[in-house]
Amino acid sequence: MKVLILLNSIVFLMFGLGFVFLPETLSLFVTDSVPTTPSGLTDMRATYGGISIGFGILLGIMSRQSSLHALGTQAIVLVVGGMALGRTIGLIQDGSPNEMMYINLVLEIVIVIIGLGLLAKSRRTQAPK
Repeated sequence: MKVLILLNSIVFLMFGLGFVFLPETLSLFVTDSVPTTPSGLTDMRATYGGISIGFGILLGIMSRQSSLHALGTQAIVLVVGGMALGRTIGLIQDGSPNEMMYINLVLEIVIVIIGLGLLAKSRRTQAPK
């Protein structure tokens, strides 16, 4: 669990920092578009950047204490699973996404499956015998 938490901490931190400092570049790479107003860019910095930085730091803290590993893994499953759900709905509703949307969806599903597997394994090893 610790490795999954640390990897996600790093990814969320890097993603967040990227969107805080280079929102136009990353937005163009991820979505093939860029917000056209100062408010759009500011919101992108806050939403994509700030939330991701905060979550990355939280995961980093959780990775340091083994008693928080299950909670950290649950948080990853819920947050990344929520992203996958939203992306899936977007793909169905909006149609014609770029390749990055499919790549992100596959990565999100893989992370959720790994997290659920680790949680199940942890529950089995903690169950009284």
